[in-house]
This record gives sequence, structure tokens and C-alpha cells, in this order.
Amino acid sequence: MSLATARAGNRGHPPNRRLSRPAVALIVLVVGGAAVQVFGSSFLTVYRLDREAARLEALKRDLQEQNAILREEIKLLATPQYIEKLAREQLGLVKPGEVAILIIQPRPQPPPRPARLPQDNLSLLRRLWMSLLRWLQ
Repeated sequence: MSLATARAGNRGHPPNRRLSRPAVALIVLVVGGAAVQVFGSSFLTVYRLDREAARLEALKRDLQEQNAILREEIKLLATPQYIEKLAREQLGLVKPGEVAILIIQPRPQPPPRPARLPQDNLSLLRRLWMSLLRWLQ
């Protein structure tokens, strides 16, 4: 094939142009950014869903334990001894002929406050310091 036929065959077709390095870098950055956006958001969604699933699984275990405890209490509530125990402890009920004694613990007394010094003899700085300490209490 001669040069003339090669030129004649390319008529109507644009010459083959290569992309410049900045254009290729821009395309790679755009495609890479889109990939990170798509895969990163799906990874984040999967991570959040895994955490939520773990939280719900822990909640399920806790509720199953509470359910087992409540089933045991239901069984105990069918016995007269347990009902009597609850009536005595929670309601303060007594059987006929029994005497209920209620023991009240005295409240602990707060420690006595130190005696106050007369304000007349204190310097201004000391009075300010004492006022600040009283305010903080």
C-alpha cells in the first residue's frame, strides 16, 4: 500500500488523537472517585447494618433471659407459699393473731458545722475567702 492510498483511505475520518496526561489523570480521578463513592457508601451501609444486627441480637438475648425469669416467677405465683411471702414483704400483711412490728432506722445526723469566727476582726481578703467557701458549700 502506498502513501497516496493510505491518505485516500483516511478521508472523512478524523486523525487518531491520543489523550493528554492531565486528561487521563482527570478521567482516572473521576472514575476512582465514583467507585469510592459507590463502594464506600455500600460498605458504610453494610457496616451500620452489621452493628444494628449485633445490637438487636444482644437485645434479643436480654429479652429471652427476662422472659425465662418471668416464666419462673409465673410458676412461683401458682404456689400459696410464694403469694404469702409477697403479701408479707410487699404489702405488710399479717395473719390473724399476729402482730406486725415496724422498725424505723433513725436518719444519720449531719456533722456539726465549725464555729464561725467573728467577722469584725477579719481582714477584707479573709472575709472574701470565707464568703467564697460558704458559697461553694
